Amino acid sequence: MQGPLDGYRILDLTRYQQGPYATVMLSDLGAEIWKVEPPGGDPGRASDLSGDGFSRYFEAHDRGKRSIVLNLRDSAAVEAALRMAERCDGVIDNYRPGVMDRLGLGYDRLRERNPGIVMVSASAFGADGPQAGEPGYDVIGQATGGVMTLQALGPDEEPRTLPGGFADQVGAMQACIAMLAGLLAAKDSGQGQQVDVSLLGSQIALQSVYITGFLKDGQQPHMRRRRMPTFTFYRASDGRWLVIGVVDPKNWRALCALMGHPEWERDDRFATAPARMKHTDDLEALLEECFASADRDEWLRRLREADIPSAPVNSYADVEASEQVWTNGYLTEISDPRYGTRRVTGLPWNFSATPGAVQGRAPELNADADSILAECGYSVDEIAQLRSCGALPT
Repeated sequence: MQGPLDGYRILDLTRYQQGPYATVMLSDLGAEIWKVEPPGGDPGRASDLSGDGFSRYFEAHDRGKRSIVLNLRDSAAVEAALRMAERCDGVIDNYRPGVMDRLGLGYDRLRERNPGIVMVSASAFGADGPQAGEPGYDVIGQATGGVMTLQALGPDEEPRTLPGGFADQVGAMQACIAMLAGLLAAKDSGQGQQVDVSLLGSQIALQSVYITGFLKDGQQPHMRRRRMPTFTFYRASDGRWLVIGVVDPKNWRALCALMGHPEWERDDRFATAPARMKHTDDLEALLEECFASADRDEWLRRLREADIPSAPVNSYADVEASEQVWTNGYLTEISDPRYGTRRVTGLPWNFSATPGAVQGRAPELNADADSILAECGYSVDEIAQLRSCGALPT
């Protein structure tokens, strides 16, 4: 299905998660992705393997791409990658700064062959500075960007991580945004450019509200069990959880009435948002008692009738069963010749004219080598020669 990036082609020199998920998003938007893998394949192929050989990790981060294996330590393979770049609009890598230059695939070399190419390099710490060359993965990004300290329950409490891969996913989104902006600029000017993004920079951007406050007052924020008494979770009588999001004064008024306690509006402890935060323990205890008086479905019915923002706390099974999720295409189905029809995450965007779509399952290793090289002008004999010299492993 045609997407907004239909006709664009991206050379994918990434591995693991930060870079690969960026190109998944570009694929969903309609771009053709040529994934260059090292001999043996992207290490992500061996992650989270189930008994039937299915890798949820690789499938999530590499669906809809075409695969070619190149031994980039061989000059003939580097030349093949350069010829591929000539036919691409962008290239993404997520190696340490300097690695692409040492391989002969740095931006200066690429733009000699394709002046309009956009190169997005996604590293751990950015292209400059004393840590630029250091290695880094998701947990390193979370640690150095401050989010593990933010997640702690107090200034002296142990750090807490976000679920594994969250820093990589945020970094991937920033890399995707960078590529989209670079492609737009190149379309207008005819000139490409190099863009650097990083796990560190992405984590700082993610926490802009908290870090902006710290830079003003020097106070390190930390998490509480609940953010605020009217913007958090409560347990109903059947043991299931729901959340309310009451910030608007009209919603607070409606909540007081719904709970059967209109006097809370006039209570000095609760009359204003700052007062409710100051007396959060008192209000939480009262709300906990109220919500424990009926089951979750009943509370959600009442809250919705009162137009109070609320929702169930969903498990993944609840998400899968949600009509809202399927109606908007946030989950979808694909045909997989190996595993049959599978349910997968869909697209978070809905375009009216160029909708985009999941382009298919992750590729088998090296499945598209011959066809990609043929599109780059290689003859059958030349492809055979690449194989014989080890530039194109079999």
